[in-house]
Amino acid sequence: MDKTAPPILECISLSKTYGTVKALVDVDLTLRAGEVRALLGKNGAGKSTLVNLISGSQQPDPGGGKLRVSGKEVHWSRPGDARAGGIAMVHQEFSLVPGLSVAENITLGRWPERRNGPGFIDSKTLEDNARRAIEMLGEPIPLWQEVGNLSLAHQQLVEIAKALLDEPRVLILDEPTSALNSHEVHALLALIRRLAGQGVAIIYVSHRMKEIPLVADTLTVLRDGREVQTLGAHEASAERVAALIAGESGQAAAQMEHRDRRDQPVVLSVRDMRIPGVLGGVDFDLHDGEVLGIAGLLGSGRTELLEAIYGLRHRVQGEVSVAGERILRRRPRRMLARGVGLAPEDRKGSGIVPMLGVGENILLSARGRVLPRFWIKPPLEAAVTKETLRALSIVASTAGQEIGTLSGGNQQKAVIGRLLAAKMSVLLLDEPTRGIDVHAKGQIYKLIRELATNGISSIFVSSELEELSEVCDRVLVLRDGRVRDEVVGAGATTEKLLALAMKEGD
Repeated sequence: MDKTAPPILECISLSKTYGTVKALVDVDLTLRAGEVRALLGKNGAGKSTLVNLISGSQQPDPGGGKLRVSGKEVHWSRPGDARAGGIAMVHQEFSLVPGLSVAENITLGRWPERRNGPGFIDSKTLEDNARRAIEMLGEPIPLWQEVGNLSLAHQQLVEIAKALLDEPRVLILDEPTSALNSHEVHALLALIRRLAGQGVAIIYVSHRMKEIPLVADTLTVLRDGREVQTLGAHEASAERVAALIAGESGQAAAQMEHRDRRDQPVVLSVRDMRIPGVLGGVDFDLHDGEVLGIAGLLGSGRTELLEAIYGLRHRVQGEVSVAGERILRRRPRRMLARGVGLAPEDRKGSGIVPMLGVGENILLSARGRVLPRFWIKPPLEAAVTKETLRALSIVASTAGQEIGTLSGGNQQKAVIGRLLAAKMSVLLLDEPTRGIDVHAKGQIYKLIRELATNGISSIFVSSELEELSEVCDRVLVLRDGRVRDEVVGAGATTEKLLALAMKEGD
């Protein structure tokens, strides 16, 4: 990177508001050709908002700052405008069509037509364009192989090749290594440095601190929508960056009582849990009335661990015991029968049936377990539903109101209510507060603590480290597929958990 080169991208006092929420406030960012800038911050810090403004997916507030590319002020109304202006973005979630070839995916939406046959694809030009993008990668990928047959690492490269097709001056990569193993990560980081050497300016969004010195020249930390600090990547230790990301909240005292429950009976035991490429041997015990947090960066295997315990994943090795009984051939039905229930991360896709009423959703797991099998008993079911709505303070006009019309917080409480109505004694909670407002989060925190007091144990997975420090009695830190650290009680501050999650050298 030439520090004397003129800026290729300038963000000047960018601001973005959603309703009453200030997602971005007067953020400045200057990027030069060949520079790799890491963008760091916890969830809700403003990273996604900033890159969406730069890439044209969203627009700043009226009067909310300026964007300049190569010294010229620009105004994007859509992503296509940004691409035409030299800005390309690779999102964390793949946007590939599995049944199409590599070449067809790279040129998707830009398939060339024959000059002498409008409406017909010019296959040769399509192949030439795709080959040019692949050559920029410097990685040999067969152009006509179906993308669905590629490894995740090669699919990630195809996504980057799509972005390189227009030869961008600025490339934005959002968590590009979250689904890759260690070898694939190092190969991708080498590719990024190679692109930077060709003069491409890169914004690298990541939670993985150990990657930053390997790939970035500089880093910017955002917190609560504001720029905290920009500094050289090699000036920043993991501890210093963790402190910048966490801010004062990392030192905040816990608001709820934490209890050390390790002397209580074990209600669920996991031994040598292995998932190829994800988990490398996880061991832990969950105790009666305990809230056990699982911390880890994106890609650490948190969700996969819960799914493996619940029996949703195949090709899993390891043992799970419930109340001392080893569960063979785990399946959700068998785990439910033993009092273990899962509240999935994807609430709308896997946690609720949107067109059914809130009452019907609450009763889904209770029928056949605590309610009569094969027979509907309206008075008994109405009583269970009413009690669940009351106990969890679920706001609905009637029990028959479609659950899809409720707020996110009320939907999430209904998902937990379904497990309670079925008399679950162990709750597997995967991101239980994702996408809900602050008030609803507080209600769920309180509910989980009250359940623990009443002897219901929970495993609480969250990417919001503040939640873990506030709600959990004990927190395990997943790193590189294993439980690397354990923090008990109020010592599990946000700053400490973040530093442990980013720690290297195991």
